[in-house]
Amino acid sequence: MMCRNCMVAAGVLPCVRIWSDKCSSKYGRRRPFILAGSLMISVAVTIIGFSTHIGYLLGDADEDHRNFKGT
Repeated sequence: MMCRNCMVAAGVLPCVRIWSDKCSSKYGRRRPFILAGSLMISVAVTIIGFSTHIGYLLGDADEDHRNFKGT
């Protein structure tokens, strides 16, 4: 799994660097990419937090749906 992540990063990061170097936003070259990345990560973390509920809505069995009640 970690090897795959490294391979994806090795392919994606140079592309993002090239796009950001060519960016001529009034907010700078890097800030729009930092903002977009932060928003995508926030959405992904929110989806992960509700993954059991989303799975239940998509057809998981009722016994697989557990509500976390704390420690």
